Amino acid sequence: MSLKKYREKRDFKKTSEPPGKISRQHKNLFVIQKHAASHLHYDFRIELKGVLLSWAVPKGPCLDPTVKRLAMHVEDHPVAYGHFEGIIPKGEYGGGTVMLWDIGTWKSLDEDPVAAYKNGHLHIELNAKKLKGIWNLFRLKNKDDKSWFLVKAKDKYARPLAEYDVLEKKKKSVLTGYDLNQIAKKEENVWSSKKGLKKKPKKKLKINLPTSKMPSIISPQLATLADEAPVGHQWLHEIKFDGYRILAFIEKNNIRLMSRNNNEWTQNFKNIAIELNKYFRNQNIIFDGEVVLLDKSQHSSFQLLQNAIDENENKPFIYYIFDLLYYDKYNVMSLTLLERKNLLKQILPKDNFILRLSDHVIASGKEVLKKACEMHLEGIISKDMQSIYQQKRTKTWVKSKCMQRQEFLIGGFTKPMGRRSFFGSLYLGYYDKKGVFKYCGNVGTGFNQASLENIYQKLKKNIIEKNPFDIKPPGITTATWVKPVLIAEIEFIEWTNGGRLRHPSFKGLRMDKSPKKITREKKISVKKIKSEVKPKLLLKKIKLSFKLTHPDKILYPEDRITKQDIANYYDNIAEWILPYIVNRPLTLVRSPENYKKTFYQKHLMPGSPIGLFQIKIKEKNKTDNYIYIKDREGLMGIVQMSALEIHPWGSRIEDYEYPDMIIFDVDPAPDVPWKKVIEAAVDIQENLLKIKLKSFVKTTGGKGLHVVVPIKPEHDWGTIKEFAHAFVLLLEENNPQKYVTVMTKAKRKGKIYLDYLRNQRGATSVAAYSIRSRVHAPVSVPLAWDELSSNFKDNFYTLRTVGERLRKLKKDPWQDFFKVKQQLKI
Repeated sequence: MSLKKYREKRDFKKTSEPPGKISRQHKNLFVIQKHAASHLHYDFRIELKGVLLSWAVPKGPCLDPTVKRLAMHVEDHPVAYGHFEGIIPKGEYGGGTVMLWDIGTWKSLDEDPVAAYKNGHLHIELNAKKLKGIWNLFRLKNKDDKSWFLVKAKDKYARPLAEYDVLEKKKKSVLTGYDLNQIAKKEENVWSSKKGLKKKPKKKLKINLPTSKMPSIISPQLATLADEAPVGHQWLHEIKFDGYRILAFIEKNNIRLMSRNNNEWTQNFKNIAIELNKYFRNQNIIFDGEVVLLDKSQHSSFQLLQNAIDENENKPFIYYIFDLLYYDKYNVMSLTLLERKNLLKQILPKDNFILRLSDHVIASGKEVLKKACEMHLEGIISKDMQSIYQQKRTKTWVKSKCMQRQEFLIGGFTKPMGRRSFFGSLYLGYYDKKGVFKYCGNVGTGFNQASLENIYQKLKKNIIEKNPFDIKPPGITTATWVKPVLIAEIEFIEWTNGGRLRHPSFKGLRMDKSPKKITREKKISVKKIKSEVKPKLLLKKIKLSFKLTHPDKILYPEDRITKQDIANYYDNIAEWILPYIVNRPLTLVRSPENYKKTFYQKHLMPGSPIGLFQIKIKEKNKTDNYIYIKDREGLMGIVQMSALEIHPWGSRIEDYEYPDMIIFDVDPAPDVPWKKVIEAAVDIQENLLKIKLKSFVKTTGGKGLHVVVPIKPEHDWGTIKEFAHAFVLLLEENNPQKYVTVMTKAKRKGKIYLDYLRNQRGATSVAAYSIRSRVHAPVSVPLAWDELSSNFKDNFYTLRTVGERLRKLKKDPWQDFFKVKQQLKI
């Protein structure tokens, strides 16, 4: 097995394929690469003795056992090639597009796979993303013949070709999700003979936060034990891993793997440090996750992990990453968990064997926990999607367990009996709130000969004369006491009424926690947690005169925001939004499917919900029935119509031809920084003050601001539009490099469009406190002028965060809006 022929056929100055080396890093790797060379074919590869044995299968694999597919044996390839997807330049050997069609592992069903390969017949079992089950690879004639056959064995994964063609059903890359044409247009992987895999530089993620220094120490957020899994759409659920909690600090080329007690474990998990350095070289990042070892059932096993650490074995440790705390130059702990998860998905490598994204399920907490228990897992961690990262134990992270399990301190041991060596059982305890060391039982199961000896050697170093417990435990006359510094992970059925563990079993020693922090974990009611997490209502709910239809309809898929959530939001902030929308003609942005699919409605239609009224407004040669509302019931009627955005006229129904406000929309081009947007709004404010007009400012729920001027309704729409136009033209004339007053996109690059057209008859603008039909459900929020910050994030609010802002306000920033009785003197 050699890479000599492979290298002889390629010029690595021209091709991005890897020169490679014999490597056993990815033992038992299996891949199929779809290769559009001079003739389309599928390259079938299995790792053996540090190289990829390779066959070109012209017609590709087939799940039908009656179909034999020709497989031409080609030169061995480097293991690194098994992760290659991209372009081989024309003129080079095998020039064309390469797709990673399938990836996984294989297992030999022969006692000696090397001998079986040499004899020309391999029996293998595949466990990949697309292909599974038993397969046969056999040579047609003698050992010099390159012709082999690939045939599926009869098992539960076999399918008749007439019924199912896997090549037609599964056409896309398992790495990127692209088809061959998309890969040809978007080559990403580039190989260097000196540096290995490189990726085209990715654009740095845009994060609307102030820059901050990377912290050197972080205390991980911890979960509260609950009696059951929480339910509701605000919760996401992850598998609870049985390993070591590790924070990965990446500063340029320096990697530190730190335990929850800020002890460095980098040397214990060298393969993880190497992999992090490979993918995140020269970056500044902090990950939060769990290091595990998997058993034969692919479950994380704490005992395997602890044994590997004790024996200093170089095992294939896996790092499940579930959170991002720092990225580039931003501390992202103030972002919501969902925002951090989305960032994490964008930067973690796909299909990596060592660095793995800890996936999650949104809602369905009880079902997720039930499934975890059926799979004999420890339990789940449930997290509030809208919570920020807090460096303490919180109730926004909740753990639910299938079996009771926690850490206890070892306070002594008994003499061995019968055939057992070293000790019989361990005395267990914990500290109560007063610091008293409480006895809770003995554990005598869960040990093997190796762990008995290993634990005994540690116990001998901590032997003391005095009983460390608060009482005299059973067998005190023959017990050996130890200083309570060793931490044991114990699984048990329940606590007895006398405060003892029922049927405890030893799972391993922990070295990542502080002995003084070992206390008895007590479950709290998940109902209590839910009431604590749920936003407080600003107002009491009223009883609707109709039933909200389809309340569970998800209108914002990324955030799992439902129609009921929209109703709750508008009900809670009714007193804040109603002054700006009642008794005004309205245009509604409706989204019956989701926020991405919208349409406008301004006329009242037959069958509209209770609480919506009509006002007849003349439009040229006809009269139309416009929508308006009078109260909270009308607001709920708007929600019933699946309307997200509410756009009122700048005039009231009793005098709709005479506006009582003027609106200037500060609309920046995409390349204009937020700081410049604020400067423009302040510029408008100052120029209005020169003509003795007080103005108010609010966010739009997008990238702009609205400057709003309340006025007496004394002038018609035409007059107001002329004034607004003249005002913005003056600003543009004074600063033509900064402002533009025409909608033409070509003229707006690098400038701020001062939109005055909101001030014409029939035009509307989004209401204060209205939701927007955009990702994360942003809200148009009134601000005080001194609240404007150069950091966009400080001025950006969503359906989930507005409530907290309103609760903290000492004063409504727009409380004088309708009290200002100013005249427009023109």
